[in-house]
Amino acid sequence: MEHVSSLFASFTSLKSPGFGDAKSKTSARNGFSSPPEPFPPIRQRSTDDHHAHIPLRSQRKNTRSIARRPHSDSPVGRQYHIEPNPHCNGGLTNAVKSLEGRLKRKRWVGTLGTNTDSFKEPLRRSIDHRMSEEYDSSPVWIPDGEFTQYYDNFCHQVMWPCLHYVVPDAPKTKTFYESSSYKQYVSVNQRFADTIVANYQEGDISTFVHSLFLPKMTSWLVWVNDYHLMLVPQLVRARLPTAIIGFFLHVAFPSSEIFRCLSVRDSLLRGMLSADLIGFQTANFARHFRQTVSRILALETLPKGIQLDDHFVDVGVFPVGIDVRALKEKR
Repeated sequence: MEHVSSLFASFTSLKSPGFGDAKSKTSARNGFSSPPEPFPPIRQRSTDDHHAHIPLRSQRKNTRSIARRPHSDSPVGRQYHIEPNPHCNGGLTNAVKSLEGRLKRKRWVGTLGTNTDSFKEPLRRSIDHRMSEEYDSSPVWIPDGEFTQYYDNFCHQVMWPCLHYVVPDAPKTKTFYESSSYKQYVSVNQRFADTIVANYQEGDISTFVHSLFLPKMTSWLVWVNDYHLMLVPQLVRARLPTAIIGFFLHVAFPSSEIFRCLSVRDSLLRGMLSADLIGFQTANFARHFRQTVSRILALETLPKGIQLDDHFVDVGVFPVGIDVRALKEKR
């Protein structure tokens, strides 16, 4: 998959502010790093207060305006404005922006930085249209309660600690080993997969991120990012068997002794293995992944990847760095 590997290699000169640094990218309550979130938060306005905020989702309470966007001319469009989200994955966003000259088309897929249960259908259609036309983006609509269980409970109380070697003394507790929030994790991953499939265009030269479509010769490349979406490659592959899929893990991947503490370890690994290429930040993380697949799934692993019955999965190292050229241009 050389054509895919070269794509990831294009991003090795960029660095996200705070990758691996809990202080620079933390949530308000537990200090865990936030997921890649390319979408700006959307805030509704009342007739009395043009700057009144609706309650944000948990972990997004400190979002502030950075740049005011033009309002839509439609009555529905004037109910809200769109702002960049300072808690998004800045490194990922900057990496994609650095390739704007080479990307003919792209489309972001991700969640909005605000509660959405109160949004009526006309408002949702307006947001879908504006996000598509103004931001090359497709929102994934997730019920607020489901998002909280997925993001705060499973991603932050189970996945993040495990990936960073923070395992309870008794790992088979219900909170960690038998977390009921895994079903919300599956549901949210399915919602992302559904949105990706709905936007996928065979034979076009286009893109994805959080998922990001990036251009390949004659079709879209589906690029899925981080541990919040480990099941998405498999869910997309089931409906788009010929799609080119990449997965990149922005955080650490632990040794097999740690990862096996997860009760859903098999499902997570098989979800990732449906990608054509899996990227990691360091050689150690990639080695841990290969060893984990070998010991838990009993699959044949090689230095460059993993051999499955029907295809070979490339495993590569693509450290995110600093865009020196961009820094020099800003001097």
